[in-house]
Amino acid sequence: MDRRTRFFWSLTIMAGIVVTLVEGYTMKGIREDRQRFDFAARQTIIGTDQELEKIILFLEESLEARAVFDFELKNNPMKLDKVVFLTDEQGRLINTMQANTLRVSGLYMNIEPPKATVEFKNKEHTIKAGEFIEDHKVIKITENGIRVLRKGEVKFYSLQGRTLSAEDKSVMSRKSQYEQEEGY
Repeated sequence: MDRRTRFFWSLTIMAGIVVTLVEGYTMKGIREDRQRFDFAARQTIIGTDQELEKIILFLEESLEARAVFDFELKNNPMKLDKVVFLTDEQGRLINTMQANTLRVSGLYMNIEPPKATVEFKNKEHTIKAGEFIEDHKVIKITENGIRVLRKGEVKFYSLQGRTLSAEDKSVMSRKSQYEQEEGY
């Protein structure tokens, strides 16, 4: 063998040894990872009744939480007075934006005792004289609105919107309706 051939053989053998050492080191890391996974797999118990019971319990609890959930709109999107500003026949602005103020939306004078429909805190209440809406006591219901006592102060809330004339009232009263049906 000449020198050149020996040099290439020596280079090939040294490269083989380096490659073998590098591969051995890499295989050692892979083997350690495999042993860790194998140990973790032996510790894991799949499909036991306890594990299934935990999953079922979790699902039942989340289903109960959904059943108890109560959805409520704070602002009714169907109320046009949030978008359109209305006025009564005198041109006064009908303001229902303030939830803590009383707003008289209807009066029923043709029944005994007279009643009124009042909007307070975005809820409608049908009331008569002597009843309370929170700390507001209704003293009197008139044809134009209601008188309310609150903290020792009497305040008048007028009917918001159209008021009926005497002629309209006679046409719309129940008494005239009953008379027409009976044939008087």
